[in-house]
Amino acid sequence: MTHPKVVPDPEVPEKTVRRKFTAVYKLRILKEAESYTGQGQIGALLRREGLCSSNLTLW
Repeated sequence: MTHPKVVPDPEVPEKTVRRKFTAVYKLRILKEAESYTGQGQIGALLRREGLCSSNLTLW
């Protein structure tokens, strides 16, 4: 039994659009992160929101 050869799609996807965060959103995330005291809570927040820790540093 032979398997059909899979040909990869050579098309390169378009460049993704950078996310833009409003001041209200940034403030909400910073306040929420500031309120956490338990281990791993900030990491969970960052994963949930799709953010990097550098976002908190820059904001």
